[in-house]
Amino acid sequence: MAPQYYENQLDLITLDDEALHQVLRELQGAVKLAANIIKTHAPEPLPGDKNAFGSIYNGTLGVALMFLRLQQQASYVEDGDEVPRLASEFYDMAYSRISYSVSETSQLRPGRLSPLGSSTLGASVLRVSAAFAGPTLQKASSLDINMLKSAIEFAIKQGTAVGGDEALYGRAGLLLALLQIRQQCTDEENTAALTPVFTMIPRLVTIIMETGKVGATDYQNLYGGQDVLPLMWPWHDKYYLGAIHGIAGILSILLACKPDELDDGTINHIPIIAETISGLCRLTIENGGNLPSSLPIRSPSRYAPYVQICHGTPGMLILLAQARNNTQLMRSFWEPDWDKAIRIGSREVWERGLLFKGGGICHGIAGNAWPLLLLHDSFEYGKERTELAKLSFKDRTGSDASAEEELTPEYFLSRALTLLLYARKTPPFHRRESRDEREFRLPDTPYSLFEGLAGTCAAWADACVVIKARLRKKELDNEGSGVSFEEIETDELLSKQLQQELGFPGLTLGGMR
Repeated sequence: MAPQYYENQLDLITLDDEALHQVLRELQGAVKLAANIIKTHAPEPLPGDKNAFGSIYNGTLGVALMFLRLQQQASYVEDGDEVPRLASEFYDMAYSRISYSVSETSQLRPGRLSPLGSSTLGASVLRVSAAFAGPTLQKASSLDINMLKSAIEFAIKQGTAVGGDEALYGRAGLLLALLQIRQQCTDEENTAALTPVFTMIPRLVTIIMETGKVGATDYQNLYGGQDVLPLMWPWHDKYYLGAIHGIAGILSILLACKPDELDDGTINHIPIIAETISGLCRLTIENGGNLPSSLPIRSPSRYAPYVQICHGTPGMLILLAQARNNTQLMRSFWEPDWDKAIRIGSREVWERGLLFKGGGICHGIAGNAWPLLLLHDSFEYGKERTELAKLSFKDRTGSDASAEEELTPEYFLSRALTLLLYARKTPPFHRRESRDEREFRLPDTPYSLFEGLAGTCAAWADACVVIKARLRKKELDNEGSGVSFEEIETDELLSKQLQQELGFPGLTLGGMR
């Protein structure tokens, strides 16, 4: 029987400048080779065959999203005069893989409102993104804007009906897509056209939050008070905790909202979000660094706990990286258990993250590496926020948090890059050449965004941006005694680089906030 994962005996890469430049070159080469493989094996469908485009999760639309991301990041995967040509090529490959057959709003379904899983909404979101990303700025189609408006109205109309809020198929997935479109929308004409959609975001946030409270009450009625969390969202009658179908993903997306969308002075969602995060940390710590896949916790099985984004600790690490980037949350609610969960959780990801399932981002090696990239950034660029959080914790509790073992950005980056380089040994990027090589499973959809090579390629490209930003910050550090957050924002090059980190598809917003 195939193993669930391989023992990790990899040597950590070093992070000196020479080593980082070498890793950068290797990842750049991997991105360009992967893009060519995907171009060949995931060709554009016939324009009239709208059923051939599938979803962002595992269809051609996800490949289109990968190419749109690569267009934005072309200057990080190529150097010099070739960048414009490569960016144009990436855009063309994205454009040809987006369905331009607009569906009727009557096709919207409860519990199927996330653009990740809905081909109808996925196509609308990508058409809008492509309009903003093209060689010349275009106006978003009124049909697509109407589709998005109908989707958020429909989502709000569902009220607190449970079962349709997770990232892959539910309302949280719709929320993140709208936040991304708002982030991409920088011109007055498109902003004016989309404002009726954007103004409904706070109502959607409140509905998702209220549904989480209903879910928690339902859970307590079913199973009693043990392990009940303040916010719980069921999916298919199970209370999942991970990123794709569970609490960690929903909270990660909620934390991507603007501060006044989480606390408008009348309704403050931050305290209950923080309390739920603390509960998830407690569960992670009690289970040796493993976030249970769902509650109630099942009796021990013959299998080791999942270490993958969709149901395990990596999704928890994404949530904690997002939490660390939220100033209000950190200042008022951070506690040492958050960092303890990060420390023992990241240890589990490193030790058991070489999954037999391959290199993908939903349940593969690249997906396990990506949270470590996000944690690197939160520790590298959030040092002042962390110090303020520790001081605030001491003021609230009288306890000194400095005794907790310190985590460093280097700890996360060395492990993330080592895993990402190793992901090059998985199919379809690599063909096993001898029986002595480890065998990895070919994904069901080998070139897709979440299961296949497109997602791995997106992770490699994001890592290229992370490396270039780190090298730039090191230059600034060498010029003085350290770089403050204000200096990061005012250094044009570093600020631009951090904005080009696009984050985990479907779960994080990307960019420095």
